[in-house]
Amino acid sequence: MRIAHVTNYWPNVHGHAYYTENLMNGIHTLRPERQYVIGEGDTAAVETETYRAAPYWSRHANYVDDVVRGLREVKADVAYLQYSDDVFGADNRFPRLIAAIEEAGTRAVVVTHSVYPASRRMKFEPGGTVVEFDRAVGKAASCLHVHTTRMKTELVERGIDASKIAVIPHGSLAMEARDQAASRKELGIPENAKVVLFFGFIWTGKGVERLQSAFRVLLKRVPDAFLYIGGYTRARRWGMYVKYLHLRASLLGIGGRTRLSGAYVPNDAVPSVFSAADVVAMPYRQDYASVSGVVHQTAGMGKLMLCSRITKFDEIGEHVSPELLADPDSTEEWAAGLERLLVDKEFAEAMRARILKFGDDTSWEHVAEQHLQLCDALVAGKAAA
Repeated sequence: MRIAHVTNYWPNVHGHAYYTENLMNGIHTLRPERQYVIGEGDTAAVETETYRAAPYWSRHANYVDDVVRGLREVKADVAYLQYSDDVFGADNRFPRLIAAIEEAGTRAVVVTHSVYPASRRMKFEPGGTVVEFDRAVGKAASCLHVHTTRMKTELVERGIDASKIAVIPHGSLAMEARDQAASRKELGIPENAKVVLFFGFIWTGKGVERLQSAFRVLLKRVPDAFLYIGGYTRARRWGMYVKYLHLRASLLGIGGRTRLSGAYVPNDAVPSVFSAADVVAMPYRQDYASVSGVVHQTAGMGKLMLCSRITKFDEIGEHVSPELLADPDSTEEWAAGLERLLVDKEFAEAMRARILKFGDDTSWEHVAEQHLQLCDALVAGKAAA
């Protein structure tokens, strides 16, 4: 069976590149057949034992024929499409692409990382809403792949056939655990601090301001706490926001116990950033169903975490512990939650054990096995769910 991935890929640093690489590696451990990346934009032409990648299409063009040509060239049986509107657009091209892929004889699996609110507007016609767009994609594809039951429920409520929706969790990567003292020295963090880490893209929906306010309260209770914000902005327009966060830290009086890198963290440095941390904080404020890649990086490392009590972190409340969730609007709840994880050793160890189990249950190898079962069923002509 030949599996292809239609996505933006390295050297681009979009989250889809990380996801696709980890999925391909997981699949390769179970079936060492070469996979194919039908890459977008300036995807590099690369060939390894695991995959062959090449640039075929551009988000700025009518990419339908280019993608279909690429899939036909590699003789793909199944095509995974890592959908996001910034890569594939929010217009009629993507549903047309799915229909064309299916007509050419390849089974199309649309990986839907987020189910946006029904009120969200799109350029798709007719209707101009995300509901109409999702219906069109669901009708054309062999399968919609989502990460949680809630995401599936919302899509079914929009009129998509439940048998075409597969629920497979996001994978957790077991990263290298590095020496904590050396990692902290590398990042300019005091060696004996109790370190709270924020990691990932920075924009207003990530709740960094609430985290800064909570950290101010935390410092009064845990004077040796330190906040490290490692990440950068995907869009240039958020550059001023990062400058504002620097200024806000000074105004709150926490500047001496915080560091905001504001820069992209390269792959080889990510294990050092996580190894330096005691607790990873995810104070997000997003109002739609999805999951967090950072959650699964954290679980793969067995690090403690505190997340917002929103739909994005349903799986933490369900599969780890609701005690690792805090109200995104409550500075006090965030400060208290961080304090408990940093100070209460018995509680911290109990949570760490649960997080490690969650990370193992959602390892990329376990997740890849579910993907292969899905692919086998689709090629055999069976329903996805």
